[in-house]
Amino acid sequence: MNLNTVLKKAWHMLWNYRALWLFGAILALVGANTIYPPAWTDWQNNDQWTKIKLSEQTTIQVPGADVIIDLTAPGVFRIINENGITWREFNDLVDLLDREAAINLWPILIESVIILFILLLLGVTARYITETALIRMVNETEETGRQLGMWEGVRKGFSFRAGKLFLLDLMVGLLVAVISIAVFGLAIAPLLLAIGSHEVILITIGVGTFGLLVLAFFMWLAISAVLSLVLQTIRRACVLEKQSLLASIRLGIMLTKHHLKDVTPLWLVWMGLRLIWVFLIVPVMLLFIPFLLLTIPLGALLGGGPAALVAGMTALFMDGATPWIMGALVGLPIFIVVMISPILFVSGLVEIYKSSMWTIAYRDLKALELPVQVPVSPAQVLPVPGSAD
Repeated sequence: MNLNTVLKKAWHMLWNYRALWLFGAILALVGANTIYPPAWTDWQNNDQWTKIKLSEQTTIQVPGADVIIDLTAPGVFRIINENGITWREFNDLVDLLDREAAINLWPILIESVIILFILLLLGVTARYITETALIRMVNETEETGRQLGMWEGVRKGFSFRAGKLFLLDLMVGLLVAVISIAVFGLAIAPLLLAIGSHEVILITIGVGTFGLLVLAFFMWLAISAVLSLVLQTIRRACVLEKQSLLASIRLGIMLTKHHLKDVTPLWLVWMGLRLIWVFLIVPVMLLFIPFLLLTIPLGALLGGGPAALVAGMTALFMDGATPWIMGALVGLPIFIVVMISPILFVSGLVEIYKSSMWTIAYRDLKALELPVQVPVSPAQVLPVPGSAD
């Protein structure tokens, strides 16, 4: 496999196959981590900490909510919420809003949960349909030379192959969760068992536990790297091969194992693109600020219609500000998507390029696995005179 050829083909596919652009933007919205910087980038400036109290003199702080996990009492543990709201305070807030602001909070909360569930369902569905469509569209164009239209791509994506991708991610997610719990649980187990022991023993075991946690963290990084290396070929096998999920997993692992020298440089390029985009996204967002003058009113227009409709229907049953808040909750997702659409477009191009280069590389790896056909000369085909028919 020629890496330069793969990258050039993916670049050509990106700019000449415009039907892919919409799918890339959708994938950037619902399935990629290329729009928003990771949450851990703000940990250094985080003012909220979860404090794990091991004894009266020993407390461990980790980033998180402002709570204290008290493990000093033998046989039990307590969770102390330092700054959070209690259930009684929540009920008092509901009563206050109902009396003073004429806001019925319960319908708003119920609507928020329903909207979040619908958005989650639509996001998961859209992610696997668009990813499947991108892979199959690029594959068919490489195979036949014909570019598919947008609706043809939707039909390609809306198939059982998208379900295979979902099952693959579910299986990998459960596996990673079990491994993570086991590894980090074994690392922290000595410290939990030593709670209540002599202070010197507790500190000694705590230092050892810290070392085990560091080792567990690097093990987790290694497992994540291996998974990310092999999963790209597995995902293409799930989408492009008419096989079961387990057979696709075996095929993807086999291709990666047999052609590790080809896959590893491509994986490094892929990881490099992801890392570079994390640093570029903020300057790109700043460049697109002038477009907000167009997308903000457009988003308000497109989101305002459904919002006004829901508010008007809700006003038939409720008074005060509640109908307007419920209407705003419906229009807000539409407004946000339209407002950030320029960023989604650019992020979608990144997603298209990453997906295309892996799909093209997968086709090349499959071609390397095919047996070489030795040409047969006419002399080998014609019968020898005098020989039996």
